[in-house]
Amino acid sequence: MVYFSAAARSFLLISVVAIGFGAQTSVAATDSGAPQKVLKRFANEREFDALMQRWRDAAAVRQREMQPMKKSKADAVVVQSTAAPAAAPPVMLEGSKVGALSDKAEAESITNVQTAGVDEGGIVKNVGDYLVILRRGRLFTVRVGGNALSPVSMVDAYAPDASPGGAWYDEMLIAGNTIAVIGYSYERGGTEIGLFNIDGQGGLSYRATHHLRSNDYYSSRNYASRLIGNKLIFYTPMQINGWNPEPAQFMPAQRRWFKGVKPADFKRILPATKIFRTDDDLDLMQGVALHTVTTCDLSAADMQCDSMAVLGVSGRVFYVSAEAVYVWTMQARNYWHPTRLSQGVDAQTMPLSAVIRLPLNGAAPSAIKTTGSPIDQLSFLEEGGYLNVLLRSDARGEAMWKAENSQGRFALLRVRIADFDDGRSAAKPNNYQPLPNLKSGVVQNRFIGSYLIYGDAVARTVTPQPQHGWGRNRDTAPDSMDGIAFALRYAKGDAPQ
Repeated sequence: MVYFSAAARSFLLISVVAIGFGAQTSVAATDSGAPQKVLKRFANEREFDALMQRWRDAAAVRQREMQPMKKSKADAVVVQSTAAPAAAPPVMLEGSKVGALSDKAEAESITNVQTAGVDEGGIVKNVGDYLVILRRGRLFTVRVGGNALSPVSMVDAYAPDASPGGAWYDEMLIAGNTIAVIGYSYERGGTEIGLFNIDGQGGLSYRATHHLRSNDYYSSRNYASRLIGNKLIFYTPMQINGWNPEPAQFMPAQRRWFKGVKPADFKRILPATKIFRTDDDLDLMQGVALHTVTTCDLSAADMQCDSMAVLGVSGRVFYVSAEAVYVWTMQARNYWHPTRLSQGVDAQTMPLSAVIRLPLNGAAPSAIKTTGSPIDQLSFLEEGGYLNVLLRSDARGEAMWKAENSQGRFALLRVRIADFDDGRSAAKPNNYQPLPNLKSGVVQNRFIGSYLIYGDAVARTVTPQPQHGWGRNRDTAPDSMDGIAFALRYAKGDAPQ
């Protein structure tokens, strides 16, 4: 069966370990506002291999204990971390330094992007007088002139010698005369990047196809990739199997497609010295992933990609600003109410989440512990040295319509970027502003100018039952509002209107 889709699908998220608030306070900012403390990296391959061996040993113990098919709490094995190596200098991703954005930022674009200069995948783009359209696994160009639209060129969006069966091709980005079509292939087991040329007359020609090893992904609200200048940026998480933690199954890798290509042709693109983590404990049975930022240079004749990753618990929402990539992670269930934070509830008793910041200039990542969860990537805004995030107490991230079924109370998190550190510090209660609730799980939110706007996205009729597309209303909080939107000046702390 052939799968093609124009839906907004996304790579999942990066996560940082979030197993408890630390007592350490945040550190002072540098002149640039960047954190002084960062996550620790693995010192060498030997140190990373040693952790993998301990995990394999723990998995073997679990499997022996499960032989009688008797499950108990004792079956869960928590792998203790080793002492982290000394803080290392920032690690630069080779060839991934973000170049000047002035030309790209000022270029005409028909894409509805969240952040200026950070282009998002789409199915319709423009190059001069030509529209480029991705539709049902094919690329089309159409000339716009006078009162007419004139078809110009068409080409398959996949490699000429590859089968499109079991693949999705659902977003594209354009840098200069290079068109990148992003897809996911179940048959080939990874992310596909198809590269095409467009000439001055709108003609299309195939150049090459590359694969990135990655897990499957799905989001109803977020795209997989971003483009800054000529740099193609991906978030690609690799889930670690708690019963069989083999690096060959989850280590990021790249290969160029050719007829007869084999899995062995994948080449690893992530050395251990570019893998970071906190010194918290990780429980493989609660979900652990190698969350990877991969940067590919579209200006190179033969596209090469480099990766940086954080080893941590699974997460489900990511946001790309002009300066950094942010990823939110949380425990399996996070029952939290921002009003309790405002009343000074002991943070040590609260369930935890965390957000990790990966600078796009290749510097080492940093993190801060939090609580709650964003609804989607539009819940974020980096601005003026702060990260602003609209949170809900029981949102579940972007996986397979989960953003359309968030629940719980609302709060705005506003935290200084300078307060991010090695992941031990936590956002303070006064970093959270409790906000009015909404009845519906289907919520839309935007940062527009100096305002945060969020509201009930449910279409309702005069009938007693709510009518909307992605699930039933399950939030019955007595103080929740129905069919309403709120606006507040996020930097002022004003009451929402």
